[in-house]
Amino acid sequence: MNEVINELIRIFENIKDELEGVGWYPADAYSTRWWGGAETPDEVVITAILVQQTRWDVVHEVLNRLRRLGLNTLENIANADPNYLAEAIKGVNYRFTKAQRLVKLARNIMAIGGLGRLRLRGNVRDFLLNQEGVGRETADSIMLFALNIPTLPISQYTRRVLGRVLGINPGNDYDSWKRILEELIPRDLYTYKLVHASVVTIGKRYCLIDNPLCGKCPLRSACLYARSRK
Repeated sequence: MNEVINELIRIFENIKDELEGVGWYPADAYSTRWWGGAETPDEVVITAILVQQTRWDVVHEVLNRLRRLGLNTLENIANADPNYLAEAIKGVNYRFTKAQRLVKLARNIMAIGGLGRLRLRGNVRDFLLNQEGVGRETADSIMLFALNIPTLPISQYTRRVLGRVLGINPGNDYDSWKRILEELIPRDLYTYKLVHASVVTIGKRYCLIDNPLCGKCPLRSACLYARSRK
C-alpha cells in the first residue's frame, strides 16, 4: 500500500498545473493561496463558509467584492451588520443564512483573539465544530488551509477517488475515512494540501459518479477500479 500512496503523490505532483481550473493554486506548504487564491487566513475562513453549495467561480467574484468593501477580514465582518453582509455576498446560495453565520463565527473567533490564538488552542477542531454552519469537512479545511494544521478533509471526492483507487470502502462514516487515510498518507502539511486539491480536481474532471473517464484519468495506472474495467 505504501508504494501505491507514493505513486499517487508523484502523480499529484505531475498534475499540479490542472488544479487551478478547479479553484486550487498550488504554492509552498504554508501559503493560503492553495485555497482558491486566498491572500490571508481570514479569507480562507470566509470563503470556506461561502463555498458551501456554491460554485468556486461565484465565490471568487464575491471575495473580490468583499475585498473592495473591506469585508475580507474577520474583524470587519465581526463588526458588520448581517443584512449588509448578505447584500455584499449576493450570488452565493443561502446568502442570508451564511451572512448571519459568518458574523457569528467572526465574532467568536475575534473573542478569543483571532485565528492566531485559535491555532494555539488544544481543541481547535472542537471549537470549529461548535460553530453554526461548520461541519467536519469545513472544520478540517479551515484547519489545513487557514491554520496550517496537518489534517485531511474528507470530501465526497475523497471517498469516491481514493475509494476506487485503493479499493477501500469504510462506509459513509467521515471519521472512519479520515482515520484510515491519515494512517496511509504521510502526515505532512504540503502533502495533505496537494492530496486534497488533487482528489477534488480528479473527482470533478475524471472520476465521475456515473461513466467515469478512467481512460483519461491521470490515476488510471495506479487505480484498482480503472484496472478492473479494462
